[in-house]
Amino acid sequence: AHIRDEAVRRQLRDYWVRDGMVVFREGEINEPFQLELSQIFGPLEAHPVKEIQTAGKPELITLKSEPNSATVVDVDGDVGGGFLGWHKDLVYVQHINHGGILRALTPSRVGGITGFIDQIGAYDRLSDDLKARIEGLHVVYQMGPFNAQRYMTRATVKILSTAPMIQRALDRIPQDFPPISHPLVFVQPDTGRKALNLSPFFAQYIEELGDEGHELLQTLAYHIIDGPAYHHKWTTDEMILWDNWRMLHSVTPTPVDEERVMQRTTIQGDYGLGRQLDFPVAAE
Repeated sequence: AHIRDEAVRRQLRDYWVRDGMVVFREGEINEPFQLELSQIFGPLEAHPVKEIQTAGKPELITLKSEPNSATVVDVDGDVGGGFLGWHKDLVYVQHINHGGILRALTPSRVGGITGFIDQIGAYDRLSDDLKARIEGLHVVYQMGPFNAQRYMTRATVKILSTAPMIQRALDRIPQDFPPISHPLVFVQPDTGRKALNLSPFFAQYIEELGDEGHELLQTLAYHIIDGPAYHHKWTTDEMILWDNWRMLHSVTPTPVDEERVMQRTTIQGDYGLGRQLDFPVAAE
């Protein structure tokens, strides 16, 4: 089978819609194949955080955790770089990309494990009362540092140092990253299945609610985090495709003396439901 065969391409798109993620192993696991494979699922776009764009290829981002240059955090005593709590990519902009393909150039020997959670399954596990309560609600998101994220993990996260590249991106928030509203429930266009459309990382508050909204967000975030997840330990002969409108992902810390280098494509798409708000984020 070859990815230029339309029957193969159609089958891959069907897997993507049905399952939300696909693991590719062995074969041509390299940058040209990663880029060509990604375009089966949609055109590629440049990532809005220019600091992580790959030189000469803005549709490809490079994510590094290197000794002496990574953002270092303490996650319940696990100290390392490269940590990310449970999130959707680009939920802090109006147009959420439809997906991406991630590849390990230099996997870490310890840590650096990528987790995935299916939010269609998370929605299905909600009680009928909670499903009714969240229908029609919207969550406001904004890019921000780890210490501004209250929902992304059950762990206690402390920032020990911030990489200069990340700090430059954070410094641009007032100009380039206004708060964005997204619905709390999303209907998958191809199937009509509902998904719990919540990114615990970057979530700030529920637009329609006051203080009770924080309790509801915490309940929903823990419902997601405590549910079933797939955790992937990387090698260099595999790539993972996921549907970013449906799947959450996270990364465990890499020890500070370890190197971890990943590259990811950004598959374009707009589900048409994001809405930009005015600065600033509402005060608590």
